[in-house]
Amino acid sequence: MKTKTGSGLVRIGVLDHTGPSLGGGTMVAARVAWLLSELYSVELIRDWSGFNVAQVSAAFSLDLAAVGCRGLVDIWESFAIPSRYSFRRQLQRSRELTGEYDLFIYAGHWIPPFCYGQHGLIYCHFPIDVPLDEQLLLSDERWKKRPSADRWLRTQAYRLAWRACLSGYDHILANSAFTAHWMKQRWQIPADVLYPPIALEVGDSKKHNRIVSVGRFVSDQRSSKGQLEQVAAFRDFLERAQAPWELWLIGSCYAEHDRAYLRAVEQAASQLPIRFLINPERDQVLEVLRGGKIFWHTGGLYENQTADPVFSEHFGMATVEAMRAGCIPVVISSGGQREIIQHGINGFLSSNMEELVSNTVALAEQSSRLAELAKRAVERSDQFHARVFDRRILELVETMVHRRPRHRGRRRLLKLLGSSPASARDQAGEDSTREILSDSQDPSRPRR
Repeated sequence: MKTKTGSGLVRIGVLDHTGPSLGGGTMVAARVAWLLSELYSVELIRDWSGFNVAQVSAAFSLDLAAVGCRGLVDIWESFAIPSRYSFRRQLQRSRELTGEYDLFIYAGHWIPPFCYGQHGLIYCHFPIDVPLDEQLLLSDERWKKRPSADRWLRTQAYRLAWRACLSGYDHILANSAFTAHWMKQRWQIPADVLYPPIALEVGDSKKHNRIVSVGRFVSDQRSSKGQLEQVAAFRDFLERAQAPWELWLIGSCYAEHDRAYLRAVEQAASQLPIRFLINPERDQVLEVLRGGKIFWHTGGLYENQTADPVFSEHFGMATVEAMRAGCIPVVISSGGQREIIQHGINGFLSSNMEELVSNTVALAEQSSRLAELAKRAVERSDQFHARVFDRRILELVETMVHRRPRHRGRRRLLKLLGSSPASARDQAGEDSTREILSDSQDPSRPRR
């Protein structure tokens, strides 16, 4: 039976603020929506332009039949102030997005909107956007043309607004201690760590001399999972290995601009025992993982070159899934991977590709050690099981929906500001704001 309050059925909105692609961030948002839909009236809010709800359900093996869908035409732009939009219009956008919910849940890696719902929760994958980002401001022509006194006043107002924005959320969570550290550095707020949900259940299967890599094929070197480097590393590995091995490269590739990178990887691998599984079904991925002995993950190579945490591996969900399948992780030591793997006990952390190859060669020739580390990898992965995530989310939500709203006075002030008539300067962009906040939902599912 679904939960009600004095005003009726509890309404929850879950915003997937990670873009239209299907990655780990979307999986988290979809799982939260699925989990809560048994008890509450839930809508999943995202950019549905690339995938419909049936595809999201199939990608993550989640039954979203009880989840409503709400679409936003453009959610790439963060709710940052000051930049493209005025303060008043930022409040308007936030109110239209969040105001109808008893609980608004933000799951993303940009700047969250002001929460006009009765309660709010943030689940941050990584704080990519930085309040008052100088690079963003210097690229904004309107900002550069403002007098210095005007810029100073707006900066001070932004700092106050940023504190008000975050205070509208009852709980702030991070997907790893690595992310929590950078939230403190970049957003000046503490966050509790709640690791993403890993629900993979894998039965026993015969193991082969197989290395598996799972990650999206993307052309941007900074966000790349390093498949091209893996092909070169695998060639080096084969020259040093005593037995034949194969490499499976698994991942999604939908955007046209990313397909050129995929073709380059395929061409580099053409003379090697490398197999590709592109845009696979979930069951296909599990089948390959069941038969694998070693798992490679090379996300974060760019971070190691630039020391920029944005391009690190912020957690490593694919790594945990591989460990649950009994694949021993040999990965680049980046970001949240260090929280998952205990070096030499249940996997190996490598500082560069040469070290990754050396660790793999040493491991590949020791069958007894392979079996022992695979067992430890499975045991370690259980600490990141979805039941831990599910239990914590349910506890937090249950507490919030039965508690009086926080910061009512501050919310009234924000609502008052947001309700004021737009100035002539802001009026010109009114239509584009309405378009961004239109309820263009997944055409395969009406809003509830």
